[in-house]
Amino acid sequence: MTRPHARATLFSLALLLAPLGAQADEPPEFGVLVDAPGAEETYYGCVACHSEMIIAQQGLTREGWDDMLVWMVEEQGMPEFEPEERDVILDYLATHYNVDRPNFPQQ
Repeated sequence: MTRPHARATLFSLALLLAPLGAQADEPPEFGVLVDAPGAEETYYGCVACHSEMIIAQQGLTREGWDDMLVWMVEEQGMPEFEPEERDVILDYLATHYNVDRPNFPQQ
C-alpha cells in the first residue's frame, strides 16, 4: 500500500517529467484552441482570466462573440482590445467557434 505522501511525491515527479516526454509529441501551443491565424491573439488575450476550454465550448456568431467581448469589458473588467487585435480575435472565433461549433473539443 502506498502512503499518501509517497503518492503525492510520485504525482509531482510525473508532472515535472511530463514535458520531457512530450517533446516528441509536442502539445498544442494554444491548448485546445485550433492552431490557425488569430489563435495566438485569442489565447493570450483570453486565458489571463479563464481557460481556453471556456472559449472552445462556446458556439456563437461573430455578433455573439462581439457582444460577449463587450459584456466582459463592461461587466467583468476585462481591458479592451485594440481595434485591430479585436478584429483578428473576432475573425478567429467566428471561424472556429461559431454556432455550428466545428471545433468543439471531443473528450
